[in-house]
Amino acid sequence: MEFDPEILFILEKVKQGDADASFGYAWEEGRKLYLKGRYFELHEVFEFQWKKETGGRRLYLHGWIQLAISLNKVFVKPNIRGSKMQAEKSREKFLKLSETGELSPLGENENGRIISYLNKLLSNFQSEESWDLERIKELSVPEMKENVKELFSRSVFPAK
Repeated sequence: MEFDPEILFILEKVKQGDADASFGYAWEEGRKLYLKGRYFELHEVFEFQWKKETGGRRLYLHGWIQLAISLNKVFVKPNIRGSKMQAEKSREKFLKLSETGELSPLGENENGRIISYLNKLLSNFQSEESWDLERIKELSVPEMKENVKELFSRSVFPAK
């Protein structure tokens, strides 16, 4: 896959340092891509960070990676079966995340909103071969909070 220089620069920066050092940068850059509808690129940025992570942070990024790919398969390169499969996997990650005890009250609320979106998205698939694309496009994609660290309990991100 060929990436433009902007994405290559982001990926190189995310590769540097440990998970704590690069998490905020990866989140910020991935969020910018998401807001532009560049779901595949968000997936790539988060995947580089995800490989460094453990626990709830790993689940959270993995959920977003799979959600981004699902959205890419709705809005960029339509693929009914692939979108449904990725949305189901994403929902599994966010459901597991809610069981970790690593989310703050705000994080629990936001996680619930993402799960609700995924449930609505998945309700518009009649099968692996059929979807109600118009209704899917009417759904508002989940918001990505600017300050992701506030979604987790204090023990998840070390104090600086």
